[in-house]
Amino acid sequence: MIELVITGAGSGLCDSILEVIHAVEGDYRLRLVDSMESAGEARRFQGRTIVIELDGEADLAEADVVFDLNQTYSGNAVVFAPKLSLFVMLKQLFCDLDAGSIITVHGVVREPAVEKPRGVEALAGQVTQLFNGRDPVPEPFGGTLAFNGRTLDETALVEALQRLDGLHNAAISLERMQSDSFYTVHASLWLQAAASKAIDSIMRKATDTYVAGMSISPDSGRVEHDAEMRVIARKASDDWVHMMVTADLEKTIWAQEAKSILAGALGTNS
Repeated sequence: MIELVITGAGSGLCDSILEVIHAVEGDYRLRLVDSMESAGEARRFQGRTIVIELDGEADLAEADVVFDLNQTYSGNAVVFAPKLSLFVMLKQLFCDLDAGSIITVHGVVREPAVEKPRGVEALAGQVTQLFNGRDPVPEPFGGTLAFNGRTLDETALVEALQRLDGLHNAAISLERMQSDSFYTVHASLWLQAAASKAIDSIMRKATDTYVAGMSISPDSGRVEHDAEMRVIARKASDDWVHMMVTADLEKTIWAQEAKSILAGALGTNS
C-alpha cells in the first residue's frame, strides 16, 4: 500500500486536489497534514472522513508520495509541489516539440491571486474593504484600489522555461504580472518557430477561436474539476504564431498534475 500525504491540507488547493483524485483507483492510504490553524478539521474522501493532523506531530517518514502544498517537506518520497503556472502549462503544450523548435518567445503572463499563499483570502479581504468604503491595506494586492495588478520578477520563470526541450536556447522576453483574478491564469504569447512542423503542432492544440469580447475567466468564476486549458492559436506569418492560454490554476493545472503523479506512483492510467 502506498501512503499519500498532503501538507497544507486546509487550503483550497487541497480541496481541488481531493476532488480530482477522488476517481483514482489503487491501493493507497491518504493522510492530511497542516498547521494549528487547520489541524482537527475533517475532509470527506471516497466515503471516508479524514481528520487533518497537526504538522508538528505528524511523522512523514513512511510517506511514499507527498503533495507538498505548503512546501515544508524534506525527504525521499515522490513529491508534487505547486510550480510556476506558465511553466506547467507550456510543459504540457510543448511536450511533443523537438529540441530548439521555438526560436523566440515574447508575451505576458497574468497570474491569479491563488498563485500566492493565502492570496485568495487576501484579495477577497481587500475587495470587502473597498466595498465597505474603506481603503484596503496595500499588501499584497492593493494600492488604494483592491483591483490593482503588480509587476513580478520573471527571472526564475524564464530560466525554468528554457529547460523545456522545445524552448531550449530560445530568446524569451516575458512580462510577468500579478493580476486581479482569483483563480484564472492567462498568458498571451508570440512564438517564432524554427520550422513549420512546430507551427502545425501548436495550431493543433487550439481549443477555441479568438473573438473580440471573449471572457478570460469563466462566468461562474470556476471551472469543473475535469476542465482542460483553453488554447487559442492564430498564425501571424510563416514562422510566427500568437497563442493565448487560460486555465483555472488550482483545478486544471496543479490538481491535474498532482493526479498524474499519484497515478504514476500507483502504476495506473486514472
